[in-house]
Amino acid sequence: MTTQSNQNSQNNQHTPKVALIIGASGLVGQHLLLKLLASNHYSQVIALVRSPLPISHTKLIQKKIDFENLANELSQLSQPLIKQENTSDKENFPSKVDHIFFTLGSTIKKAGSKSAFNQIDYLYPLIIAKHFYQQHTALFAIVTAMAANESSSLFYNQVKGKVELALRDIGYQHLGLFRPSMLAGHRDEFRLGEQLGSLIMKAFAFMIPKKYQLIQAEKVANAMLAYAKHPPSGITIIQSDQLQSY
Repeated sequence: MTTQSNQNSQNNQHTPKVALIIGASGLVGQHLLLKLLASNHYSQVIALVRSPLPISHTKLIQKKIDFENLANELSQLSQPLIKQENTSDKENFPSKVDHIFFTLGSTIKKAGSKSAFNQIDYLYPLIIAKHFYQQHTALFAIVTAMAANESSSLFYNQVKGKVELALRDIGYQHLGLFRPSMLAGHRDEFRLGEQLGSLIMKAFAFMIPKKYQLIQAEKVANAMLAYAKHPPSGITIIQSDQLQSY
């Protein structure tokens, strides 16, 4: 009985899965999307987007979402999707999503207010996580922040800490919390604070402990994919110094 159970578990691990990514146009998300599409671990990749991504792939389904009305939009996902031009436009949303990757994130300045930032970085991941937990999704992986702490005096880190706590309470079989330091890589948008911080951290990298060093966004994407291929049960926290090895 145990041998049969283990065999079924191993077979399930090797069965191509359906991935859902939120934030595919972002710094980490751009890298992760390409890696998900290239991986034989996934037969289909669903991207929830505000506007269409300039990419075409036979595995990819893009679902345009009104994030301001996210809960209602998720309830409508059984409606037909628009696939890429080289695939059928009649395929429905998959009956089950196996793995979710949440790489969407903002700043208070970009969001426009603390309230708007809280909506993007706290409410959005919770709404999505709760919805798909009810659909029996097994894995939820999210990018938070190195200093995520619900008791932090900094609002940004406080929100990141609160979302981690709330996600823990949902009960996912596999929950991956990725806490990078300042991210490096090409953004479509210009963030002055990040640019200045990046220059300073590069200049003094030899003096900065590994945990606090600048980290390439692609390393975070690599780590998320590696985690999802062989996810430990329960909650896994991946700190920035660990991410550097990817």
